[in-house]
Amino acid sequence: MCRSLVIGVPLADRQRGAATLIVVMVLFFVLTMVAAYTSRNVIFEQRTASNQHHQTVSFEAAEAGLEWALSQLNGPRVDDACLPSTNLAHQSFRERYLATDPASGLITVPAAVRDGPVWPSCAYVSGAWTCSCPMGTGPVMPAPEPTGLTPSFRVRFLQPTPLKPGVVRVEVMGCTSTEESCLNFPPAHAGQCGGTVCALAAMQGGLKSLPVAALTARGNVDFGGAPSVIANTVAGSTGLSVVAGGAINSVALALSGPPGTPASRTIVSNDPGLADPLFDGPRMFAAAFGVWPATFGEQPGSVALNCAVPCGSTALRTAALENPRRVLRVAGGLSLDGGDIGSPTEPVLIVLSGSLTFAAPTNVFGLVYSMADDWTTSGTGTINGAAIAQGNVGGTGAYTVSYDSDLLTDLRWRTGSFVRVPGSWKDFP
Repeated sequence: MCRSLVIGVPLADRQRGAATLIVVMVLFFVLTMVAAYTSRNVIFEQRTASNQHHQTVSFEAAEAGLEWALSQLNGPRVDDACLPSTNLAHQSFRERYLATDPASGLITVPAAVRDGPVWPSCAYVSGAWTCSCPMGTGPVMPAPEPTGLTPSFRVRFLQPTPLKPGVVRVEVMGCTSTEESCLNFPPAHAGQCGGTVCALAAMQGGLKSLPVAALTARGNVDFGGAPSVIANTVAGSTGLSVVAGGAINSVALALSGPPGTPASRTIVSNDPGLADPLFDGPRMFAAAFGVWPATFGEQPGSVALNCAVPCGSTALRTAALENPRRVLRVAGGLSLDGGDIGSPTEPVLIVLSGSLTFAAPTNVFGLVYSMADDWTTSGTGTINGAAIAQGNVGGTGAYTVSYDSDLLTDLRWRTGSFVRVPGSWKDFP
């Protein structure tokens, strides 16, 4: 038998290293598996973080849309791009999408606003928000960002269940794209992240309760013998023409109440409630408007006019027309010089720190509240609705104040600010 021999290399030495090779291969395989698993976790975490980012963006967009909708409800007239407008042909945001019954305060939502496609929408493109406030058709949305996300939202209004006066449900769909399938109600996200938030919004009426008389004063009432007409002929009302915490000079006053009511029975002087020393000016203000004067001035649905030099009819009328259903806060006085302020269907709520006088005959439709210690009257004019004086009413104005409960009820339900109802909002499906 022949044998092959390797001269100088023993057989045992030639077999060393095989086990080491196997161990190295096993360790390499284990390291490969660990690396693969680690990479898998990294990819998974990246996808999770990306999804979380998309979801956060969509919900933040929806939350921003809810705040935007509330601010728009309390704003002036807007154009089709949702920007403030002085064009009287444009409606305010609340007029575009809501209808409020002036007698009951119930808010109705047109079918196209509830079910679409008339849904106001906004998108964040090229570093700025672009919005669309459609009327009769769907919103016009900008093209999405070519790269990255395009935060956007869409708003619709719904009637609450059960129906409550002055309350509407606001629902907002947020998305990371401007795709209709993602923004529409109900959504079909089409691969995009979306989120919905909703809340009840309630009208905080500018007028909390209706005054009991055509003219109410915490102090004295004395027109200096001017031939003024103070009337409250509304059937079913208190029938009071003047109520004062002090004395009333009825000389030359033409007082009227409901048919068959003697004029002397339509006035109340030295009213104990108004004359109470604890019932000061701020408390009288809060009784009329439901909030303290400082809080009232902070409400979003109001417009401030600086009338240190008394403003005329034009300035007041312009503010009222450009800001329908918003409270007019006048710092100073008014000297109205003709024309109409407000109308029987669009009354105004005027709160001023000074006096209202008439330089020329003027008709005011709504409520006038003077915070002055002494409301000094002059001229001839008419207030249809009611007048309230936080102090005394004097001067020589031949005023006509005619009580109108319909106008005052209209102000109560349709003029003021929309606010969130606490505990009503949700940000989950």
